[in-house]
Amino acid sequence: MLRVTQTKNTLLDGATIDSQLYTTPQDCEDFFESIEKPTTVVAAPRPTFIRVGVLTTVRGSAYMEYGNTKVMAIVAPPRELVRSNVRRVNMGVINCYVNFAAFASDDLEEVPEREKHLSSMLTKALQPLVCRNEFVNFQLDIRVLILDDDGCLLSTAINCCGVALIECGISTYDLITASTACIYRDHVFVNPTAKVEELLWQHRAGNALLGSSSKSKEEEKDVQQHGLLIIASMETFEQLAQCQQCGYLKPETYVQLLDYTLEINKSLRQLIKRVLTERVKEQHVLDMREKQLEHQEDQRLATIIEKLQQQGLHEFIQSNIKEDPYTAK
Repeated sequence: MLRVTQTKNTLLDGATIDSQLYTTPQDCEDFFESIEKPTTVVAAPRPTFIRVGVLTTVRGSAYMEYGNTKVMAIVAPPRELVRSNVRRVNMGVINCYVNFAAFASDDLEEVPEREKHLSSMLTKALQPLVCRNEFVNFQLDIRVLILDDDGCLLSTAINCCGVALIECGISTYDLITASTACIYRDHVFVNPTAKVEELLWQHRAGNALLGSSSKSKEEEKDVQQHGLLIIASMETFEQLAQCQQCGYLKPETYVQLLDYTLEINKSLRQLIKRVLTERVKEQHVLDMREKQLEHQEDQRLATIIEKLQQQGLHEFIQSNIKEDPYTAK
């Protein structure tokens, strides 16, 4: 099978024919030998940091660090659909926009395509989460800024957006959590790094997919599995909000990776609940402090009014005028 791949030339744009579509590049083999392979699979999230309400200019915002992957999400209150969209909808519309910071990616040529793909996948993941029936004919804009990418980018963006939605006060059915797992050469990678994900994308395994019906069972056993699985789940309803699979996975391997991701999602859910609880307590303390300041201000104004009524306007003004020491001399 042949594939046409676009190449760039300083003089003209042309195309080359790739006759070895289903072969693993040698650089992938060399890179796989150089990376550290996990000996045991630990279904646990990376070191995670979540901060809610990082921006004071918007109603809902969140910042999340998942290892070295850094993401910030902004949610604006629902607004009415543009008049140009004459078609009436029975549910609210969710628009997700993912953008990379200028320093977040080295390959600038692939950034627009990745942004478009991530925006589409993020929208599909958040649609089952939001109670869209509560803002009919309104649209909800969610913007995500990628500050650093070290793998698990889509799952981190889903987690960060879920926290930002709650901070904005948008009604949701449940807390959403997402995680990533993959397998390559019989090695399972939980929370794979960007280099491992790139290795999976570069790997070519058409022989495992093309003409598999004519293969014998012994040949099928020799096929090396490689694939990536991203799972976004809502634990209360035991529902999968998003399931994205790339590559070739056997059914038993798929179930194994699914169990790993769901276990990680449970741990992330407890972390997010703790962060949101602390955020509510922090906001409560700020509200009580603001009420206390308002009460003190009301008491001060009441004291001034009482003195004004007792002394009269002229005497009150004279009593509050302080003599200039230089003028007294």
